[in-house]
Amino acid sequence: MRKISASVLFVMALLCLPSVGFSQHTPDALLGYWQGGFIKGNSFQRLEMHIFEEKGKLLSLQVLEEWHPSFGEFLRPVKVDSLGNISLGSGHGAATLTLDEQYLELVGQVEGRSPTIYIHLKKVPAPPALDYSVNAVQIPGDGVSLSGHLHLPRYNPTRTALILVGGRSCYAGETKYDLMAKVLRDYGITVLAYQKRGTGKSTGDCQTATIEDLAADVRACHAFLKQQEGGYDKIGVMGSSAGGWVMAKAQEKVDFDFMISIVGPGTSVFDQQMQSMDYGMKRYNLPKESREGLLKYTQMMFEAPATQASFDSFQALLKEAKEYGWSELLDNTDIPPSVAGIDSLWVRRHSFDPEAVLSQYTHPFLAIYGQRDWIVPYEENIAQLEACFSRKRRSLLTTHVAYDGEHGIETRARYVDLGRNQSYWHFFRISPQLTIETVNFLRRHRFIE
Repeated sequence: MRKISASVLFVMALLCLPSVGFSQHTPDALLGYWQGGFIKGNSFQRLEMHIFEEKGKLLSLQVLEEWHPSFGEFLRPVKVDSLGNISLGSGHGAATLTLDEQYLELVGQVEGRSPTIYIHLKKVPAPPALDYSVNAVQIPGDGVSLSGHLHLPRYNPTRTALILVGGRSCYAGETKYDLMAKVLRDYGITVLAYQKRGTGKSTGDCQTATIEDLAADVRACHAFLKQQEGGYDKIGVMGSSAGGWVMAKAQEKVDFDFMISIVGPGTSVFDQQMQSMDYGMKRYNLPKESREGLLKYTQMMFEAPATQASFDSFQALLKEAKEYGWSELLDNTDIPPSVAGIDSLWVRRHSFDPEAVLSQYTHPFLAIYGQRDWIVPYEENIAQLEACFSRKRRSLLTTHVAYDGEHGIETRARYVDLGRNQSYWHFFRISPQLTIETVNFLRRHRFIE
């Protein structure tokens, strides 16, 4: 089903708009570092901005930490007109600002928003010297070479390292700017972020890779960390979405010191697909009569032989899917392009049940789910994990449900009524519970100080 992908751990988004020339009207006071935020009603969302000139163009690097670690860093062009009006794109839309050159403050608002979203920033000194390094690496694998970056904090007292494993898609992440790595390296953990085989600078073929291929790549990353000068006392893994299956598959042949699953299924691929089918119908308010066709299609993805008759059945059901609306639940890798493509559907190349692995795992395990996630529903997955970590091993398992969280642990923008005549505007953001619970878990098990 749709969106078992790298939507949780998305990297730094360098979303450049068409370039705008550096204006002769730009005051020197505009260049530099700014801190402040978006303001709507009685609510505030922090924003940091670095405005600089590069190759004759004026740019702003904007950081919205409340959107980390999924996204929240944007490189946007800046325009200053002859009247001194400053315009740029922002995470909440196009904005117009005015500079106070005496007090060194920027004020303005996002265009077209009602009620208004205001912006207020104040100039600050340039940040201190970096306390980390980010090194490009090439990791030799089983017939492939994986490209990535090693995020090295200057102070790593627990000698802990972590491998990031992405989800279903074949998107090539900007590993140098990986936001989960950015969060965790601040706590003194070395983080290895790599591009999935067949994406970016990594060799191989992502489109035909099996779960065993991807698990072999994770094991290659583990071996790479073991070979680093001085080594690491503890090496863990964090899998996002379908990356939860991949890290469990890798655990069959290597022993991770801890595992962190971010909206990663604890159930089998088949069970997850069946669960998301039912939850997806509710989410999209699909008619009850559509379930029969959707159920048949889901079962065929796993069981149908690669014949012309099966392909014709797929095509007929896809027409029905558009009629009833359940095509919204399908990923493009759920649709066979040909008869031969039936045997290469994603669910077949990645069919796996982590139960046997997790039932024998003897180290700390953290699983975080979104309360509103219809793709990997929390109730069924937590129940399965608790069954795997039974009796004496239950203390190894930590689970958490992020309130209002979707599959990316993102929470909605909306007004919240607290009662007693108290309400506030809740900005769209990644649930803070994602990073809070991750840090609490790492600290409780002494992987960080």
